[in-house]
Amino acid sequence: MMKRIKGMNVLSAELLDFIEDIMYSISCELQRIGRKVVFIELKYCPFIAEVSPYMEAIGLNEEGEIILDTSFADTTEKSLRATIADLEIDAFGLLNLLELLKSVEGKNGVLASILSPVNNECIVHEQQDRDAWTCVCGNTPCSGGFYSCDADGDLIEPGEEWDCLYRCDRCGRVIDDRDLKVIGINLNPNQEEAWP
Repeated sequence: MMKRIKGMNVLSAELLDFIEDIMYSISCELQRIGRKVVFIELKYCPFIAEVSPYMEAIGLNEEGEIILDTSFADTTEKSLRATIADLEIDAFGLLNLLELLKSVEGKNGVLASILSPVNNECIVHEQQDRDAWTCVCGNTPCSGGFYSCDADGDLIEPGEEWDCLYRCDRCGRVIDDRDLKVIGINLNPNQEEAWP
């Protein structure tokens, strides 16, 4: 199947959407953490080498904007959006920042939603009933059940972006409905706001 060639306007719009999605996810992680995160808490600082030494902490201000505490000569605070505009962090740096924030324990011990990959594991179903699943942990649809999720194991409602994945509500295994392979385990999934 050939991919459609996309023009500059379409690609620019997709890139902006991608950046907004990352920013939203970073904001959610900072809400989960519930405090400023000092960069020395993280394995490394994902900003470009020229500015990394000046980045001290990241958090949310009262308006919910992502703000960095800095030690630049001319400012002690800078928005994350401004660092993107100033090319001080790129999309991969933002993804790295998100991953680093997921390793920080939140208030009251709340952990991030992380998928741990699993290889060579499958669940089974009854021979006469394709819907009668039995997870590796023993869960069935009648006990804990299985819920639609994305490739990270976060709960979503089935729709256009859903890829036939389910999460075991007992053990967190993420299962591909098409071949019953387990792709990973997520013990603490995020949940779409629209979900009950």
